[in-house]
Amino acid sequence: MTSHPDAIEAMERFVARIARFDPPDSSPVLSVELRSGRLRGRFELTERTAAALVQALATWSDPDDAGQCDHCGGRIGPDLGCRDCGHLNGIFGATVAHHAARVAARTED
Repeated sequence: MTSHPDAIEAMERFVARIARFDPPDSSPVLSVELRSGRLRGRFELTERTAAALVQALATWSDPDDAGQCDHCGGRIGPDLGCRDCGHLNGIFGATVAHHAARVAARTED
């Protein structure tokens, strides 16, 4: 099993960064435990820290998620091409399609 101490360290840094803004009388409202191999981290979260964690998790997006295809609704790859139908999406796709149409409309002299 691969161990991910960086996740535990990241959580430690996150909690420390938020905790300094807690009022002095803040008390934990929940705990989170991370385990990775033999490593464990247990974190007691105040209301502020719990809210910050919820917000961070809700706003995170996978860097490989380029969205949905505007043609078929499939997943778009990093090249902005749909993995299902091959349609090029966004301004890049529109530019390529426009250029392809102009090239196709040319007549041989």
